[in-house]
Amino acid sequence: MKGRIKAGEGTLIGNSGEYYVMGELLKRGVMAALAPRNAPSFDILATKQDQTIRIRVKTKSHDYDIWQWSAKKDGTIFRNLTKSGDFTVLVGLAMDNKDLKFYVIPTHIVNEWLISDFDRWVRTPGKHGRPRSPTNPKRTFSEDRKELNPYLDNWDILWETD
Repeated sequence: MKGRIKAGEGTLIGNSGEYYVMGELLKRGVMAALAPRNAPSFDILATKQDQTIRIRVKTKSHDYDIWQWSAKKDGTIFRNLTKSGDFTVLVGLAMDNKDLKFYVIPTHIVNEWLISDFDRWVRTPGKHGRPRSPTNPKRTFSEDRKELNPYLDNWDILWETD
């Protein structure tokens, strides 16, 4: 199963994460709908009682331990980022559904982590001491990240008010 993204299965992986998140929301009594493919600011629109939120889904296959984003030309990672009602669900796929992982995090926090990690990466010399490019669009972080722990299956965070 190595190299699924390069084998053209990236869309399948991404779609499966979105459908798993939809299933989790629906089983919790949340009205949820997928956005049109490639919507710029969110993947799922969800409503519970009188509150509506936007959810971005980032999925990694079980073969990898990192999630990856690409920065836009202006260096931003997320379009239309807001501190309220804007969440990212990181999905860790597994071959057995009982081993699926969902990290439910306010998007502005994910954004802060990615900016901080990238700044640290740029300041750290690369191979043979060479400087790293501040224009590199690749942004990543690992499932090993300790800061993720409080967000594992924390679906209630979606409905907490500021």
